[in-house]
Amino acid sequence: MKVKICGVTSPEDLALVDAAGADFAGFVLWPRSKRHVTLGRLAELARVPVRLRRVGVFMDATPAEVARAVRVGRLDVVQLYRCPFRPAGVAVWRATPGPAAEAIVLDAAPGQGVVGDWAHAARLARRRRLVLAGGLTPGNVADAVAAVRPWCVDVAGGTEAAPGRKDPDKVYDFIRKAKQ
Repeated sequence: MKVKICGVTSPEDLALVDAAGADFAGFVLWPRSKRHVTLGRLAELARVPVRLRRVGVFMDATPAEVARAVRVGRLDVVQLYRCPFRPAGVAVWRATPGPAAEAIVLDAAPGQGVVGDWAHAARLARRRRLVLAGGLTPGNVADAVAAVRPWCVDVAGGTEAAPGRKDPDKVYDFIRKAKQ
């Protein structure tokens, strides 16, 4: 089971997420998000030495914006919402099946903490590499993993003390329960 902790906004939280054993850290590059990071902050986060993979999350971005963020942020993966193109040289996760996506992200309402339909997710997970997101917390992630059997679980708000600030206990608890 892979784990992505999304909405990372500070070097301290990135180091925490890495030390806790996450496989991916997500950086939101959509300006309307409460967890948005600027390109300057993304460059700062790129200098933090970590073993995990870096995921840039984009909505309604242009190919040039994505390419610049990939370069500046040393991104390994781009997670695209309403971006109908295929960036070169980086893995792609999409909210809907699209051009050459390595994984499908199932999130009932991106960034809103809404739990989705796990029965539908389980059917999709049998056919595709699925990243399950939406309303996941340390209290429900083990049930979600058992019900859906996704390739990866993705959490933001469920591991926060406040928007954009991670709670160490929640981060460690979420990862432990997801991987048990």
